Amino acid sequence: MLTELVNYNYYIGEYEGSSIPESSFKKVVIEASKKVNYYTKDRINTDNITDKIKNTTCEIAELLFEQAGLKEKIKNDSKEIASETLGPRSISYINKSSQQSNLIMSEEELEKEIYKICYQSLVHTGLMYRGQR
Repeated sequence: MLTELVNYNYYIGEYEGSSIPESSFKKVVIEASKKVNYYTKDRINTDNITDKIKNTTCEIAELLFEQAGLKEKIKNDSKEIASETLGPRSISYINKSSQQSNLIMSEEELEKEIYKICYQSLVHTGLMYRGQR
């Protein structure tokens, strides 16, 4: 089983990804690789790794990174002024984190989305076949 199905050079060069900084890439791609390996029953090795597998891993890595970023933002965000009236002074605030929390997937939703990405990309490769070989 390969623990990193794609490297940063592939991510920025071939996949043309830009949302994950190099400093965060290794951690995220290891988690994405675990997911791809899980759904392919650890059938991926150095002999059969293809661009389709690498691209799937990149897509999942971006999703994981985006979700982690949203969760971190909610921790750090506070209220922001939404509107202000000068007359008899009136200020309305909006809690940015409540808006962003709508974008965060539950663990179950995230797992379903990851499976969907794997399924759409790898179903016809035979790697996701659940029967005996």
